[in-house]
Amino acid sequence: MSFYDSTPLGRILSRVSSDLSMIDVDIPFSLAFSVGGTMNFCSSLAVLAVVTWQVLIMAIPMVCVTIRLQRYYVAAAKEVMRMNGTTKSYLANHVAETVAGAVTVRAFEEEDRFFEKNLDLIDINASAFFHNFASNEWLILRLETISAALLSSAALCMVILPPGTFTSGFIGMALSYGLTLNSSLVYSIQSQCTIASQIISVERLNQYMHIQSEADEIVEGNRPPLNWPVAGKVEILDLKVLGKCQLREVVQEKDEGLNSSGKLAEYDEPMSLMKREESLFRKLVKEYWSHFQSAESH
Repeated sequence: MSFYDSTPLGRILSRVSSDLSMIDVDIPFSLAFSVGGTMNFCSSLAVLAVVTWQVLIMAIPMVCVTIRLQRYYVAAAKEVMRMNGTTKSYLANHVAETVAGAVTVRAFEEEDRFFEKNLDLIDINASAFFHNFASNEWLILRLETISAALLSSAALCMVILPPGTFTSGFIGMALSYGLTLNSSLVYSIQSQCTIASQIISVERLNQYMHIQSEADEIVEGNRPPLNWPVAGKVEILDLKVLGKCQLREVVQEKDEGLNSSGKLAEYDEPMSLMKREESLFRKLVKEYWSHFQSAESH
């Protein structure tokens, strides 16, 4: 039960709702789309290479640049996705607590404050989503530029080919495949980056799967004796008592306890107890000292 006592409700709801749904539904579809887009891009590039092999000279550096852009985007997209999940947990936790304590909120007339807090949490969560959307558009713009440059180089090579090298129908088919190169590249890279971002949900659920289990209710090697407790003892450590005075409030610190016989006991160093005016130990030593001095005088 310590896990549920120390973990906010919104964080648990985020794990078992959005993260679990993303693993069951979103990741399989993104994986299928990524494989399909990659195969479509490779087939379109192969058709262009058959017509004009010179396009491979332009394609190889473009693929290297695409891989660099993908790695750069994924590094930022993962952190934005993690921020989105964290802020969503805060929002879900606030909504759950507000609904559960709606009667108390209305009794103290705090509806406006809770409403403003909810709007602030929505803005924070939407900010992470907007940053993810902006970074996605940044990647799409550069991928479309690379695809347009690759198609332009292929068309240029077809123009400078000697007459009669290929038929017009074959060249038209190659150009039609080249036009789909743009969307295929964007779709493939975007799906791969989406999978890399959605893997954060697997990481979050995997963290909960390896939480240390609760201890057994009964530990056989650590059982108390049958007649336990033999003697009761209550210790009061670092007790702070607020005493009301006419002029000011005095905070008194006491380290006391009740032993098994019901007598009051103090816990501290002897010198510290001697410095306290209200200490029983100080009064006892003072009384013994006065008796000792009176005995010596007689």
